[in-house]
Amino acid sequence: MATVQSLAQRFDDTIHNYMAAIDKSLHPTRELDEEMVRKAVFLVRHDGVQIQSFNEEKLILEAIVKDAHTVKVFLNFDKLTAICACPQEETCRHKLAVIFALYQKIGSLSQWVADWRSRPNDQLAMLSNKRSPAQWTAIIRNAWREAIPDYTTRNYFYFEQMYEGRLKNALSFVPLEREWKVLYRTYAHFISLTEVWDSYISGTKEVHHSFFKTWFEDELHELHDLLEQLRTQHRTFESDAFFEHLRVMVHSFVTVKDRSFSQRFALYQLFWTNLFSSNKMRIEEAAAFSRPDDRISAFFAILLKDAVKESKISPDEASDWIGLATLAESEGHEQALTAILMAVKPHVKTFLFDGLYSQYRQQYVRTLSRLFSLVQLSEEDWEDLFKQFGHYGLPAYSVYLIEKQLYKQWAELHHLHNSPLYFAEECGLKEVQNAAPDYVLPLYHRYAFMHLEERNRSSYKQAVRIWKKMKAACKKSGQMAFWTAYMNEIQTQNKRLRALQEEIEKGNLL
Repeated sequence: MATVQSLAQRFDDTIHNYMAAIDKSLHPTRELDEEMVRKAVFLVRHDGVQIQSFNEEKLILEAIVKDAHTVKVFLNFDKLTAICACPQEETCRHKLAVIFALYQKIGSLSQWVADWRSRPNDQLAMLSNKRSPAQWTAIIRNAWREAIPDYTTRNYFYFEQMYEGRLKNALSFVPLEREWKVLYRTYAHFISLTEVWDSYISGTKEVHHSFFKTWFEDELHELHDLLEQLRTQHRTFESDAFFEHLRVMVHSFVTVKDRSFSQRFALYQLFWTNLFSSNKMRIEEAAAFSRPDDRISAFFAILLKDAVKESKISPDEASDWIGLATLAESEGHEQALTAILMAVKPHVKTFLFDGLYSQYRQQYVRTLSRLFSLVQLSEEDWEDLFKQFGHYGLPAYSVYLIEKQLYKQWAELHHLHNSPLYFAEECGLKEVQNAAPDYVLPLYHRYAFMHLEERNRSSYKQAVRIWKKMKAACKKSGQMAFWTAYMNEIQTQNKRLRALQEEIEKGNLL
Protein backbone atom coordinates (compact mmCIF):
# COMPACT_ATOMS: atom_id res chain seq x y z
CA MET A 1 0.00 0.00 0.00
CA ALA A 2 1.17 3.54 -0.72
CA THR A 3 1.88 5.83 2.20
CA VAL A 4 -1.06 7.39 4.00
CA GLN A 5 0.19 10.80 2.88
CA SER A 6 0.15 9.86 -0.81
CA LEU A 7 -3.19 8.11 -0.45
CA ALA A 8 -4.74 11.19 1.15
CA GLN A 9 -3.36 13.45 -1.57
CA ARG A 10 -4.63 11.11 -4.26
CA PHE A 11 -8.15 11.08 -2.84
CA ASP A 12 -8.23 14.62 -1.50
CA ASP A 13 -11.64 15.34 -3.12
CA THR A 14 -13.13 12.25 -1.48
CA ILE A 15 -11.76 13.22 1.95
CA HIS A 16 -13.11 16.76 1.57
CA ASN A 17 -16.52 15.28 0.73
CA TYR A 18 -16.38 13.19 3.91
CA MET A 19 -15.51 16.33 5.89
CA ALA A 20 -18.31 18.29 4.26
CA ALA A 21 -20.80 15.59 5.24
CA ILE A 22 -19.54 15.74 8.85
CA ASP A 23 -19.78 19.53 8.86
CA LYS A 24 -23.36 19.34 7.58
CA SER A 25 -24.60 16.62 9.94
CA LEU A 26 -22.96 17.64 13.24
CA HIS A 27 -23.66 20.82 15.19
CA PRO A 28 -21.32 22.30 17.81
CA THR A 29 -24.22 23.42 20.04
CA ARG A 30 -25.38 19.85 20.47
CA GLU A 31 -23.59 18.38 23.43
CA LEU A 32 -23.27 14.87 21.99
CA ASP A 33 -21.96 16.13 18.65
CA GLU A 34 -19.38 18.37 20.28
CA GLU A 35 -18.26 15.53 22.54
CA MET A 36 -18.00 13.13 19.59
CA VAL A 37 -15.77 15.52 17.61
CA ARG A 38 -13.63 16.25 20.66
CA LYS A 39 -13.03 12.56 21.37
CA ALA A 40 -12.29 11.82 17.71
CA VAL A 41 -9.67 14.59 17.65
CA PHE A 42 -8.18 13.19 20.87
CA LEU A 43 -7.85 9.74 19.28
CA VAL A 44 -6.08 11.20 16.23
CA ARG A 45 -3.65 13.31 18.25
CA HIS A 46 -2.73 10.39 20.51
CA ASP A 47 -1.97 8.02 17.63
CA GLY A 48 -5.14 6.04 18.13
CA VAL A 49 -5.72 5.57 14.38
CA GLN A 50 -3.79 3.07 12.28
CA ILE A 51 -4.45 2.63 8.55
CA GLN A 52 -4.17 -1.09 7.82
CA SER A 53 -4.81 -1.54 4.10
CA PHE A 54 -6.42 -0.13 0.97
CA ASN A 55 -8.16 -2.24 -1.67
CA GLU A 56 -7.39 -0.60 -5.01
CA GLU A 57 -10.07 -2.56 -6.84
CA LYS A 58 -12.96 -1.86 -4.48
CA LEU A 59 -11.57 1.47 -3.13
CA ILE A 60 -12.09 0.32 0.47
CA LEU A 61 -9.79 1.52 3.22
CA GLU A 62 -9.42 -0.55 6.41
CA ALA A 63 -8.25 1.03 9.67
CA ILE A 64 -8.24 0.23 13.38
CA VAL A 65 -8.98 2.71 16.15
CA LYS A 66 -7.50 2.09 19.59
CA ASP A 67 -10.22 3.30 21.96
CA ALA A 68 -11.33 1.63 25.20
CA HIS A 69 -11.58 -1.36 22.87
CA THR A 70 -9.86 -1.62 19.51
CA VAL A 71 -12.41 -1.45 16.68
CA LYS A 72 -12.19 -1.78 12.91
CA VAL A 73 -13.44 0.93 10.55
CA PHE A 74 -13.97 0.62 6.78
CA LEU A 75 -14.28 3.60 4.43
CA ASN A 76 -15.70 3.01 0.96
CA PHE A 77 -14.23 5.81 -1.16
CA ASP A 78 -16.45 4.86 -4.10
CA LYS A 79 -19.77 5.11 -2.23
CA LEU A 80 -18.63 7.64 0.41
CA THR A 81 -19.80 5.36 3.22
CA ALA A 82 -18.23 4.35 6.52
CA ILE A 83 -18.74 1.21 8.62
CA CYS A 84 -17.62 0.72 12.21
CA ALA A 85 -17.72 -2.42 14.34
CA CYS A 86 -18.86 -0.50 17.44
CA PRO A 87 -22.57 -0.51 18.46
CA GLN A 88 -23.06 3.23 17.88
CA GLU A 89 -25.46 4.41 15.21
CA GLU A 90 -24.34 5.87 11.87
CA THR A 91 -21.99 8.54 13.18
CA CYS A 92 -19.44 7.58 15.83
CA ARG A 93 -16.11 8.91 17.06
CA HIS A 94 -14.22 6.01 15.44
CA LYS A 95 -15.40 6.87 11.92
CA LEU A 96 -14.68 10.54 12.58
CA ALA A 97 -11.20 9.70 13.88
CA VAL A 98 -10.25 7.79 10.71
CA ILE A 99 -11.56 10.59 8.46
CA PHE A 100 -9.79 13.22 10.60
CA ALA A 101 -6.55 11.21 10.44
CA LEU A 102 -6.73 11.29 6.64
CA TYR A 103 -7.76 14.94 6.52
CA GLN A 104 -4.84 16.16 8.59
CA LYS A 105 -2.52 14.83 5.84
CA ILE A 106 -3.98 17.38 3.41
CA GLY A 107 -5.28 20.15 5.68
CA SER A 108 -5.30 21.64 9.17
CA LEU A 109 -7.53 19.63 11.48
CA SER A 110 -7.20 22.28 14.22
CA GLN A 111 -8.44 24.98 11.84
CA TRP A 112 -11.36 22.83 10.69
CA VAL A 113 -12.45 22.21 14.30
CA ALA A 114 -12.14 25.92 15.11
CA ASP A 115 -14.23 26.86 12.07
CA TRP A 116 -16.79 24.18 12.87
CA ARG A 117 -17.19 25.42 16.42
CA SER A 118 -17.54 29.06 15.38
CA ARG A 119 -19.92 28.67 12.45
CA PRO A 120 -23.54 29.88 12.71
CA ASN A 121 -25.98 27.19 13.76
CA ASP A 122 -29.55 26.64 12.63
CA GLN A 123 -30.66 25.65 16.10
CA LEU A 124 -29.09 28.77 17.63
CA ALA A 125 -31.00 30.79 15.06
CA MET A 126 -34.19 28.99 16.01
CA LEU A 127 -33.54 29.59 19.71
CA SER A 128 -33.06 33.29 19.06
CA ASN A 129 -36.59 33.46 17.66
CA LYS A 130 -39.58 34.06 19.88
CA ARG A 131 -40.67 30.91 21.70
CA SER A 132 -43.44 29.14 19.76
CA PRO A 133 -44.83 25.64 19.17
CA ALA A 134 -43.33 25.65 15.67
CA GLN A 135 -39.90 26.56 17.09
CA TRP A 136 -40.03 23.72 19.63
CA THR A 137 -41.20 21.24 17.00
CA ALA A 138 -38.41 22.24 14.61
CA ILE A 139 -35.72 21.95 17.30
CA ILE A 140 -36.89 18.50 18.41
CA ARG A 141 -37.34 17.18 14.87
CA ASN A 142 -33.84 18.45 14.06
CA ALA A 143 -32.48 15.90 16.55
CA TRP A 144 -34.05 13.24 14.31
CA ARG A 145 -32.85 14.67 11.00
CA GLU A 146 -30.61 11.67 10.21
CA ALA A 147 -32.27 8.54 8.85
CA ILE A 148 -32.75 5.75 11.41
CA PRO A 149 -30.52 2.77 10.53
CA ASP A 150 -32.41 -0.36 9.48
CA TYR A 151 -30.46 -2.60 11.85
CA THR A 152 -32.01 -0.91 14.90
CA THR A 153 -35.32 -2.66 14.14
CA ARG A 154 -33.56 -6.04 14.36
CA ASN A 155 -31.61 -5.31 17.54
CA TYR A 156 -33.38 -3.62 20.43
CA PHE A 157 -30.16 -2.63 22.19
CA TYR A 158 -29.02 -0.55 19.21
CA PHE A 159 -32.53 0.90 18.97
CA GLU A 160 -32.55 1.90 22.64
CA GLN A 161 -29.10 3.49 22.41
CA MET A 162 -30.10 5.41 19.31
CA TYR A 163 -33.40 6.59 20.84
CA GLU A 164 -31.88 7.72 24.13
CA GLY A 165 -29.09 9.58 22.34
CA ARG A 166 -31.42 11.52 20.06
CA LEU A 167 -33.94 12.21 22.81
CA LYS A 168 -31.10 13.53 24.96
CA ASN A 169 -30.13 15.86 22.11
CA ALA A 170 -33.69 17.16 21.90
CA LEU A 171 -33.90 17.63 25.68
CA SER A 172 -30.64 19.59 25.74
CA PHE A 173 -32.67 22.61 24.57
CA VAL A 174 -35.18 22.49 27.42
CA PRO A 175 -36.11 26.05 28.51
CA LEU A 176 -34.58 27.44 31.68
CA GLU A 177 -37.90 28.67 33.08
CA ARG A 178 -39.51 26.14 35.40
CA GLU A 179 -43.05 26.69 34.06
CA TRP A 180 -41.96 25.64 30.54
CA LYS A 181 -39.77 22.63 31.37
CA VAL A 182 -42.48 19.97 31.71
CA LEU A 183 -44.33 21.13 28.60
CA TYR A 184 -41.14 21.05 26.52
CA ARG A 185 -40.27 17.58 27.82
CA THR A 186 -43.76 16.42 26.83
CA TYR A 187 -43.21 17.79 23.33
CA ALA A 188 -39.80 16.08 23.15
CA HIS A 189 -41.10 12.67 24.22
CA PHE A 190 -44.20 12.76 22.03
CA ILE A 191 -42.44 14.02 18.88
CA SER A 192 -39.57 11.57 19.41
CA LEU A 193 -42.08 8.74 19.66
CA THR A 194 -43.68 9.78 16.39
CA GLU A 195 -40.28 10.04 14.70
CA VAL A 196 -39.23 6.54 15.75
CA TRP A 197 -42.69 5.00 15.32
CA ASP A 198 -42.09 2.94 12.18
CA SER A 199 -38.86 1.51 13.60
CA TYR A 200 -40.60 0.62 16.86
CA ILE A 201 -43.50 -1.13 15.08
CA SER A 202 -41.05 -3.06 12.88
CA GLY A 203 -39.11 -4.05 16.02
CA THR A 204 -42.21 -5.62 17.58
CA LYS A 205 -42.15 -8.16 14.74
CA GLU A 206 -38.47 -9.06 15.17
CA VAL A 207 -36.57 -11.35 17.55
CA HIS A 208 -36.42 -8.70 20.32
CA HIS A 209 -40.16 -8.00 20.17
CA SER A 210 -40.69 -8.21 23.95
CA PHE A 211 -38.01 -5.57 24.58
CA PHE A 212 -39.64 -3.18 22.10
CA LYS A 213 -43.04 -3.68 23.75
CA THR A 214 -41.61 -3.10 27.22
CA TRP A 215 -39.84 0.03 25.95
CA PHE A 216 -43.14 1.39 24.62
CA GLU A 217 -44.87 0.72 27.94
CA ASP A 218 -42.06 2.56 29.74
CA GLU A 219 -42.43 5.51 27.37
CA LEU A 220 -46.17 5.58 28.07
CA HIS A 221 -45.44 5.67 31.81
CA GLU A 222 -42.97 8.51 31.29
CA LEU A 223 -45.52 10.50 29.30
CA HIS A 224 -48.22 9.72 31.86
CA ASP A 225 -46.08 11.25 34.61
CA LEU A 226 -45.40 14.34 32.49
CA LEU A 227 -49.10 14.76 31.66
CA GLU A 228 -50.03 14.42 35.33
CA GLN A 229 -47.60 17.23 36.14
CA LEU A 230 -49.01 19.39 33.33
CA ARG A 231 -52.57 18.76 34.49
CA THR A 232 -51.91 20.16 37.96
CA GLN A 233 -49.49 22.89 36.86
CA HIS A 234 -50.65 26.51 36.60
CA ARG A 235 -51.09 27.55 32.96
CA THR A 236 -50.24 30.94 31.55
CA PHE A 237 -52.06 32.65 28.69
CA GLU A 238 -48.90 32.31 26.58
CA SER A 239 -48.94 28.51 26.90
CA ASP A 240 -52.43 28.10 25.37
CA ALA A 241 -51.01 27.98 21.84
CA PHE A 242 -48.60 25.21 22.90
CA PHE A 243 -51.37 23.06 24.33
CA GLU A 244 -53.52 23.61 21.24
CA HIS A 245 -50.61 22.65 18.96
CA LEU A 246 -50.03 19.53 21.05
CA ARG A 247 -53.71 18.62 20.73
CA VAL A 248 -53.53 18.97 16.95
CA MET A 249 -50.40 16.79 16.76
CA VAL A 250 -52.03 14.09 18.90
CA HIS A 251 -55.15 14.14 16.73
CA SER A 252 -53.12 13.88 13.51
CA PHE A 253 -51.14 11.02 14.99
CA VAL A 254 -54.17 8.81 15.72
CA THR A 255 -55.81 9.44 12.33
CA VAL A 256 -52.94 7.76 10.43
CA LYS A 257 -54.29 4.62 8.75
CA ASP A 258 -51.90 1.72 9.32
CA ARG A 259 -51.65 -1.54 11.23
CA SER A 260 -50.47 0.09 14.43
CA PHE A 261 -53.81 1.65 15.44
CA SER A 262 -53.89 -0.17 18.80
CA GLN A 263 -50.57 1.35 19.85
CA ARG A 264 -51.54 4.77 18.46
CA PHE A 265 -54.85 4.56 20.30
CA ALA A 266 -53.08 3.73 23.59
CA LEU A 267 -50.98 6.88 23.27
CA TYR A 268 -54.01 8.94 22.19
CA GLN A 269 -56.03 7.84 25.23
CA LEU A 270 -53.20 8.90 27.49
CA PHE A 271 -53.58 12.54 26.45
CA TRP A 272 -57.37 12.63 26.51
CA THR A 273 -57.73 10.98 29.91
CA ASN A 274 -54.93 12.87 31.67
CA LEU A 275 -54.49 16.26 29.98
CA PHE A 276 -57.41 17.31 27.81
CA SER A 277 -60.10 16.76 30.41
CA SER A 278 -62.81 19.37 29.80
CA ASN A 279 -66.10 18.10 28.37
CA LYS A 280 -66.16 20.95 25.85
CA MET A 281 -62.80 19.91 24.39
CA ARG A 282 -63.80 16.24 24.35
CA ILE A 283 -67.07 16.97 22.53
CA GLU A 284 -65.20 19.03 19.93
CA GLU A 285 -62.54 16.35 19.53
CA ALA A 286 -65.11 13.56 19.08
CA ALA A 287 -66.84 15.65 16.40
CA ALA A 288 -63.53 16.29 14.60
CA PHE A 289 -63.48 12.72 13.20
CA SER A 290 -65.38 12.32 9.95
CA ARG A 291 -65.58 8.51 10.24
CA PRO A 292 -64.19 7.58 13.65
CA ASP A 293 -63.11 4.07 14.55
CA ASP A 294 -65.65 2.39 16.87
CA ARG A 295 -63.02 2.34 19.61
CA ILE A 296 -62.63 6.12 19.46
CA SER A 297 -66.40 6.60 19.53
CA ALA A 298 -66.73 4.31 22.55
CA PHE A 299 -63.80 6.04 24.27
CA PHE A 300 -65.43 9.48 24.13
CA ALA A 301 -68.86 8.05 24.96
CA ILE A 302 -67.41 6.66 28.18
CA LEU A 303 -65.72 9.95 29.08
CA LEU A 304 -68.86 11.97 28.27
CA LYS A 305 -71.22 9.48 30.00
CA ASP A 306 -73.05 8.77 26.74
CA ALA A 307 -74.42 5.36 25.78
CA VAL A 308 -72.05 2.96 24.05
CA LYS A 309 -73.57 1.11 21.14
CA GLU A 310 -73.36 -2.66 21.17
CA SER A 311 -71.38 -3.80 18.15
CA LYS A 312 -69.47 -6.73 16.76
CA ILE A 313 -65.71 -6.52 17.11
CA SER A 314 -62.87 -8.43 15.50
CA PRO A 315 -60.69 -10.70 17.70
CA ASP A 316 -57.55 -8.61 17.10
CA GLU A 317 -59.30 -5.60 18.65
CA ALA A 318 -60.08 -7.40 21.93
CA SER A 319 -57.14 -5.90 23.83
CA ASP A 320 -58.29 -2.35 23.04
CA TRP A 321 -61.86 -3.10 24.06
CA ILE A 322 -60.74 -4.70 27.33
CA GLY A 323 -58.84 -1.48 28.03
CA LEU A 324 -62.01 0.48 27.32
CA ALA A 325 -63.95 -1.81 29.66
CA THR A 326 -61.44 -1.02 32.40
CA LEU A 327 -61.93 2.69 31.67
CA ALA A 328 -65.71 2.24 31.88
CA GLU A 329 -65.25 0.55 35.26
CA SER A 330 -63.13 3.43 36.58
CA GLU A 331 -65.64 5.98 35.23
CA GLY A 332 -68.57 4.10 36.80
CA HIS A 333 -70.24 3.70 33.38
CA GLU A 334 -72.21 0.47 33.87
CA GLN A 335 -73.99 0.51 30.49
CA ALA A 336 -70.71 0.93 28.61
CA LEU A 337 -69.06 -1.82 30.65
CA THR A 338 -71.87 -4.27 29.87
CA ALA A 339 -71.99 -3.41 26.17
CA ILE A 340 -68.24 -3.75 25.74
CA LEU A 341 -67.91 -7.01 27.68
CA MET A 342 -70.75 -8.63 25.73
CA ALA A 343 -68.89 -7.71 22.52
CA VAL A 344 -65.62 -9.09 23.87
CA LYS A 345 -67.02 -12.34 25.31
CA PRO A 346 -67.14 -14.40 22.05
CA HIS A 347 -63.46 -13.67 21.40
CA VAL A 348 -61.94 -14.35 24.83
CA LYS A 349 -60.37 -17.70 23.93
CA THR A 350 -58.91 -16.40 20.65
CA PHE A 351 -57.56 -13.33 22.42
CA LEU A 352 -55.94 -15.30 25.25
CA PHE A 353 -54.39 -18.11 23.26
CA ASP A 354 -53.72 -16.54 19.85
CA GLY A 355 -53.22 -12.89 20.67
CA LEU A 356 -51.15 -13.05 23.87
CA TYR A 357 -47.83 -14.50 24.98
CA SER A 358 -48.28 -17.04 27.75
CA GLN A 359 -46.73 -14.83 30.47
CA TYR A 360 -49.60 -12.32 30.08
CA ARG A 361 -52.54 -14.75 30.07
CA GLN A 362 -52.97 -15.14 33.82
CA GLN A 363 -52.97 -11.37 34.28
CA TYR A 364 -55.67 -10.88 31.63
CA VAL A 365 -57.78 -13.72 33.02
CA ARG A 366 -57.79 -12.00 36.42
CA THR A 367 -58.75 -8.70 34.79
CA LEU A 368 -61.53 -10.27 32.74
CA SER A 369 -62.87 -12.22 35.72
CA ARG A 370 -63.09 -9.02 37.75
CA LEU A 371 -64.76 -7.07 34.95
CA PHE A 372 -67.32 -9.76 34.12
CA SER A 373 -68.19 -10.10 37.82
CA LEU A 374 -69.44 -6.49 37.67
CA VAL A 375 -72.15 -7.24 35.09
CA GLN A 376 -75.11 -9.61 35.04
CA LEU A 377 -74.22 -12.97 33.51
CA SER A 378 -76.25 -16.17 33.40
CA GLU A 379 -74.75 -19.43 34.67
CA GLU A 380 -74.45 -20.57 31.05
CA ASP A 381 -72.46 -17.42 30.24
CA TRP A 382 -70.13 -18.04 33.17
CA GLU A 383 -69.61 -21.67 32.15
CA ASP A 384 -68.81 -20.60 28.60
CA LEU A 385 -66.43 -17.91 29.86
CA PHE A 386 -64.50 -20.30 32.10
CA LYS A 387 -64.20 -22.81 29.29
CA GLN A 388 -62.62 -20.09 27.17
CA PHE A 389 -60.19 -19.27 29.98
CA GLY A 390 -58.84 -22.83 29.94
CA HIS A 391 -56.50 -23.79 32.79
CA TYR A 392 -55.63 -20.10 33.28
CA GLY A 393 -59.15 -19.61 34.57
CA LEU A 394 -58.93 -22.16 37.36
CA PRO A 395 -58.57 -19.60 40.20
CA ALA A 396 -61.49 -17.53 38.93
CA TYR A 397 -63.63 -20.61 38.24
CA SER A 398 -62.82 -21.94 41.72
CA VAL A 399 -64.03 -18.72 43.34
CA TYR A 400 -67.20 -18.88 41.25
CA LEU A 401 -67.91 -22.49 42.28
CA ILE A 402 -67.34 -21.69 45.96
CA GLU A 403 -69.66 -18.68 45.75
CA LYS A 404 -72.33 -20.93 44.18
CA GLN A 405 -71.61 -23.60 46.85
CA LEU A 406 -70.80 -26.13 44.13
CA TYR A 407 -68.15 -27.88 46.22
CA LYS A 408 -68.33 -31.25 44.46
CA GLN A 409 -67.66 -29.56 41.10
CA TRP A 410 -64.78 -27.63 42.74
CA ALA A 411 -63.11 -30.88 43.83
CA GLU A 412 -63.73 -32.54 40.46
CA LEU A 413 -62.22 -29.52 38.69
CA HIS A 414 -58.96 -29.77 40.64
CA HIS A 415 -58.83 -33.55 40.19
CA LEU A 416 -59.26 -33.09 36.46
CA HIS A 417 -56.42 -30.58 36.21
CA ASN A 418 -54.14 -32.35 38.73
CA SER A 419 -53.77 -29.15 40.70
CA PRO A 420 -50.83 -29.24 43.14
CA LEU A 421 -51.59 -28.68 46.82
CA TYR A 422 -50.31 -25.10 46.98
CA PHE A 423 -52.48 -24.17 43.99
CA ALA A 424 -55.60 -25.85 45.39
CA GLU A 425 -55.04 -23.93 48.64
CA GLU A 426 -54.78 -20.66 46.69
CA CYS A 427 -58.05 -21.59 44.96
CA GLY A 428 -60.00 -22.07 48.21
CA LEU A 429 -59.23 -25.58 49.49
CA LYS A 430 -59.65 -24.44 53.10
CA GLU A 431 -63.09 -22.92 52.39
CA VAL A 432 -64.26 -26.11 50.68
CA GLN A 433 -62.95 -28.24 53.55
CA ASN A 434 -64.86 -26.11 56.07
CA ALA A 435 -68.08 -26.26 54.06
CA ALA A 436 -67.94 -29.79 52.58
CA PRO A 437 -65.05 -31.81 54.04
CA ASP A 438 -66.15 -35.05 52.31
CA TYR A 439 -65.13 -33.68 48.90
CA VAL A 440 -61.55 -32.85 49.82
CA LEU A 441 -60.64 -36.33 51.13
CA PRO A 442 -59.73 -37.76 47.69
CA LEU A 443 -57.58 -34.72 46.99
CA TYR A 444 -55.64 -35.10 50.24
CA HIS A 445 -55.20 -38.81 49.53
CA ARG A 446 -53.67 -38.04 46.13
CA TYR A 447 -51.35 -35.35 47.54
CA ALA A 448 -50.13 -37.67 50.32
CA PHE A 449 -49.42 -40.53 47.91
CA MET A 450 -47.44 -38.26 45.61
CA HIS A 451 -45.01 -37.73 48.51
CA LEU A 452 -45.17 -41.37 49.56
CA GLU A 453 -43.93 -42.50 46.15
CA GLU A 454 -40.70 -40.51 46.57
CA ARG A 455 -39.52 -43.01 49.20
CA ASN A 456 -37.48 -40.82 51.55
CA ARG A 457 -37.97 -39.58 55.09
CA SER A 458 -38.41 -35.95 54.04
CA SER A 459 -41.26 -36.86 51.72
CA TYR A 460 -42.82 -39.06 54.42
CA LYS A 461 -42.91 -36.04 56.72
CA GLN A 462 -44.73 -34.09 53.99
CA ALA A 463 -47.21 -36.96 53.59
CA VAL A 464 -47.88 -36.98 57.35
CA ARG A 465 -48.59 -33.21 57.29
CA ILE A 466 -51.18 -33.78 54.57
CA TRP A 467 -52.72 -36.74 56.41
CA LYS A 468 -53.17 -34.51 59.43
CA LYS A 469 -55.30 -32.20 57.29
CA MET A 470 -57.18 -35.23 55.98
CA LYS A 471 -57.77 -36.43 59.56
CA ALA A 472 -59.20 -33.00 60.45
CA ALA A 473 -61.55 -33.21 57.45
CA CYS A 474 -62.69 -36.72 58.53
CA LYS A 475 -63.30 -35.52 62.07
CA LYS A 476 -65.36 -32.56 60.81
CA SER A 477 -67.49 -34.82 58.60
CA GLY A 478 -67.93 -37.53 61.29
CA GLN A 479 -65.91 -40.18 59.44
CA MET A 480 -63.35 -41.16 62.05
CA ALA A 481 -64.15 -44.85 61.57
CA PHE A 482 -63.22 -44.48 57.91
CA TRP A 483 -60.08 -42.60 58.93
CA THR A 484 -58.93 -45.38 61.29
CA ALA A 485 -59.49 -48.06 58.65
CA TYR A 486 -57.72 -45.90 56.05
CA MET A 487 -54.59 -45.40 58.16
CA ASN A 488 -54.48 -49.07 59.17
CA GLU A 489 -54.52 -49.99 55.49
CA ILE A 490 -51.70 -47.48 54.79
CA GLN A 491 -49.56 -49.04 57.54
CA THR A 492 -50.31 -52.58 56.40
CA GLN A 493 -49.41 -51.89 52.75
CA ASN A 494 -46.20 -50.10 53.73
CA LYS A 495 -45.09 -52.18 56.76
CA ARG A 496 -41.55 -52.55 55.37
CA LEU A 497 -41.04 -48.77 55.23
CA ARG A 498 -39.69 -48.27 58.74
CA ALA A 499 -39.11 -44.53 58.28
CA LEU A 500 -42.72 -44.05 57.22
CA GLN A 501 -43.99 -46.06 60.19
CA GLU A 502 -41.91 -43.91 62.52
CA GLU A 503 -43.23 -40.66 60.99
CA ILE A 504 -46.85 -41.88 61.23
CA GLU A 505 -46.29 -42.70 64.90
CA LYS A 506 -44.67 -39.32 65.55
CA GLY A 507 -47.56 -37.61 63.82
CA ASN A 508 -50.09 -39.23 66.14
CA LEU A 509 -52.35 -40.00 63.19
CA LEU A 510 -54.22 -42.81 64.97
